[in-house]
Amino acid sequence: MKKLSTQPNAQIINDVLNYLESQSQFHYTFTEEVLELTQKEDSKQIVIDFAQVEKVLDRQDVDGSRFLQVNFKQGTKILVTKALIGFKPLDLVGFDLARIPRVVTTIDLVSVAKAIEDLFDTEENADSKSEVEVLKKVYQSILFGAVNIGFKMQAEKKWLTSILLNHSAAVA
Repeated sequence: MKKLSTQPNAQIINDVLNYLESQSQFHYTFTEEVLELTQKEDSKQIVIDFAQVEKVLDRQDVDGSRFLQVNFKQGTKILVTKALIGFKPLDLVGFDLARIPRVVTTIDLVSVAKAIEDLFDTEENADSKSEVEVLKKVYQSILFGAVNIGFKMQAEKKWLTSILLNHSAAVA
């Protein structure tokens, strides 16, 4: 069990590190100031600045699985589960967040991207165009939610830009 006791937020650091030691689906490195946490599932990395952490709650979901809720001082939070980091999607103007789960992961972007590409491969009609527009909003909501909590999402931003440019070129 790792212990750091010189920092005022040592208990927060200890809580997070002790939880991660029991999980095999993350790679991590840390100093007394930051934690670099990488999900093995998709190699997405987030850097947690311990000075920005307000509190850490050890919780259980309805199935009894343990997870950590990390609340940040700026009001955001993440859920560190046994394999992934969950976060709130970003609320976009003109998009009803009730259409998607309250907590999402970076892995959800893969499913949404596949659904968009599948729709592009189908015969275009008014329904498929409408569905693509909704899925693009879902993708953006998840993507910007991930960026908002600190994930580096350059490849996903490029993919979205290419979809937006290709779609607008096709419409023109």
